[in-house]
Amino acid sequence: MGKKIVVIGGSAAGPKAAAKARRLDENAEITIVQKDVELSMASCGYPYYVGGFFNNRDMLLSTPSGIIRNPTFYMNAKKIEAKVQTEVLSINRTLKTALCKNLETGDTYEIAYDKLILATGSLPNIPNVPGNDLEGITTLQSMRDADYLRKIRDEKIITKAVVIGGGLIGVETCEALQLAGIEN
Repeated sequence: MGKKIVVIGGSAAGPKAAAKARRLDENAEITIVQKDVELSMASCGYPYYVGGFFNNRDMLLSTPSGIIRNPTFYMNAKKIEAKVQTEVLSINRTLKTALCKNLETGDTYEIAYDKLILATGSLPNIPNVPGNDLEGITTLQSMRDADYLRKIRDEKIITKAVVIGGGLIGVETCEALQLAGIEN
């Protein structure tokens, strides 16, 4: 039996790290733990989905040949186990274990590792200002956020938006919203 490698985070960096680990060690037991249901999202494409450049949200989750990157794909293509809807509650560095919770069942269990890769991404910095908890205030960090903004776009109820953040995703979101007819 090979090394046990656990990757926490299944957005973009986690699956890339797991695939690289597989290339380096074909005998390793590799597990990706992802809190959300989706794996390997093309988050740079969120603004284009929101803006209507394409309508099939699965394009954000697919390989170039159209195969959805889900747990079955990772097992069949790369011999990598992907546990979705699973949250890591704690890490015991001394015992080299991660305490996990299945978010569907509520069951908790430990996963042992020899090597641990943390690829959880970041959290958006929502300014601490009055009204930041109002309906309609959102980020564009997850498939859920992209689906929400796409729904707003499709309903055509919102005509103006403010985008805070001038990074790549922020600028592309401004462009996508403008093309969708939402002033920003």
